Amino acid sequence: MHSKTAKRSLLLLIALILILFAFVFAPIQKTFVFIDNDNDEIAAYLRMESPFFQIKYTHSIHLSDVLESYKALPDGTLKLLELQYEDFNIGMPSNAGEGETFVEKDGKYFIKNMDRELADFRLFVGDVDAGLSLISAGSEFDLKKTLERGKSYTFRVQRLSLFQQLEGVNLNEQ
Repeated sequence: MHSKTAKRSLLLLIALILILFAFVFAPIQKTFVFIDNDNDEIAAYLRMESPFFQIKYTHSIHLSDVLESYKALPDGTLKLLELQYEDFNIGMPSNAGEGETFVEKDGKYFIKNMDRELADFRLFVGDVDAGLSLISAGSEFDLKKTLERGKSYTFRVQRLSLFQQLEGVNLNEQ
């Protein structure tokens, strides 16, 4: 009888260990992730509360703000929805592409109805004092406070485990 109780206790202990292991190491939480391109390690992440997000930056040549609006699709693909900018200078489009709409309003230019899908994109953090931020769920995160200047990162949607979240900086905690 004692042997039966010991076997049940051992099985219960093993089951609890497996559940704990799955809880810690199973990639569950969908996040926006910045991967350091030099070493493929997670540099920073933000739990995805909404599939809609924006990247806002100051253009390095004409020093005005550019706002790129995206949606993360259920499969993790990124869909560029809209581009907003203030100047036609170098590096900015002068018109909309096929199926897109170009709008000028209040001194700003918009390309709307964009339908460009990306698995991920590269983001270079310039070594200049110009803005670079991620906007998500009503909060704006200054990426230059977290990511290293002069380096490039791959941005993507990825499921992270609790263990993987120990690797990078949680933008909510910056």
